[in-house]
Amino acid sequence: MSDYWLDSDSLITAKNGPYGFDIAPSFWTFIERKMNEGIIASSSLVYDEIAEGDEDELLLWAREQRENGYFIEPDGVVQTIFRQIADYVNRNFPQYQAADFLNGADPWLIAHAKAYGGKVVTFEVSAPGSTKPKIPDIAKEFDVITLDIYRMIRELQIVL
Repeated sequence: MSDYWLDSDSLITAKNGPYGFDIAPSFWTFIERKMNEGIIASSSLVYDEIAEGDEDELLLWAREQRENGYFIEPDGVVQTIFRQIADYVNRNFPQYQAADFLNGADPWLIAHAKAYGGKVVTFEVSAPGSTKPKIPDIAKEFDVITLDIYRMIRELQIVL
């Protein structure tokens, strides 16, 4: 399956920052092309997070990508890995922090990437020893690589 799994913060930061739809439409075309090639995907739970926000260009774009099947529903393999992640998080973090983390898309992205050998694309940074679970720290426990969207762009050699 996909090599890169996009977190909602990567898409939101891209839209609000250097890759706004009005500034860099070629960025979004590139992402769509890589989704079509099966290189980039995201979890259906990331779509849900985007859909919770205001209706804007990102939500309209995400709806189109969902219709094209690029926001992936967790299958049985992903669900099994999610349960392993949930067990780890519940054992190692305060219950209120664990519950907050497990109710979002983050553990599902890690589970998708673990199940299919991909990397999680996020702007979250590691915070070892924190009482709040962070994608990079949980991903590391499950041998999943994380990187930000700029590194992904470099790895995919995008030219805008």
